[in-house]
Amino acid sequence: MTRTRAAAAPTLDVPPAPATKWDTVATTRWGRYTTEVVEDVIAAACELAGVPGAALEVGCEGGRWSRLLANGGWEMTCTDIDQDALSICQRRVPGAHCIFVSPDATTLPCESSAMRLVLCLEVFPLIESDWFAHEAGRVLQDNGVLVGVTLNRTSLRGMFVRAKERLRGESNFYNVSYAQWRRGMRQAGFEVALERGYCWFPFSRASNSVFVPFFVRLERWLGLDRIPSFSPWVAFVARKSR
Repeated sequence: MTRTRAAAAPTLDVPPAPATKWDTVATTRWGRYTTEVVEDVIAAACELAGVPGAALEVGCEGGRWSRLLANGGWEMTCTDIDQDALSICQRRVPGAHCIFVSPDATTLPCESSAMRLVLCLEVFPLIESDWFAHEAGRVLQDNGVLVGVTLNRTSLRGMFVRAKERLRGESNFYNVSYAQWRRGMRQAGFEVALERGYCWFPFSRASNSVFVPFFVRLERWLGLDRIPSFSPWVAFVARKSR
């Protein structure tokens, strides 16, 4: 794939204050690692999508990724269930159309075939929902691109988290296997073009452990990123095929 415009996937810059929770997490060693993975996947998505056009970020939080895309020439629509975070996003991306949505919403607030690119990054209850893939397909143009991150129930991390949640009477994360999620994407009319597994080792989401760089190198040396069926987290790019 050849990038149509060099500005389509710029390097992520540091957002201006005020910082949100996830801005702060991104400054930790583990946060920098997960950020690098997502940056790479967004760059691949931009190449696949072609010339920048209309893009939607679902669950934009403070607009870190929307700012990245806007700097590359994308016309952003941003949604979130947190009005304070959405206000920060609006300040960071003044040209974006920011929309507050209900946590109970089961549709995306966009016209059909309006978007060339849709992002859903670490919004796990949404990406695992029964309705999201079909709605993403509805708002995307033909050959439009969806980029996101999903959790994998059949990973070791997934089984450990689910065991802890059962003890607490909860069921919040790792509710779908990657294989099951992938089948649902195909049924919704998507073809997965890129998939990258990550977060194999047991660091917390905000870990700043000095051991993180070693285990990141180990993960890559072992090629664990190439076996998404067993990876705890999977970053993906999917193209609307019909």
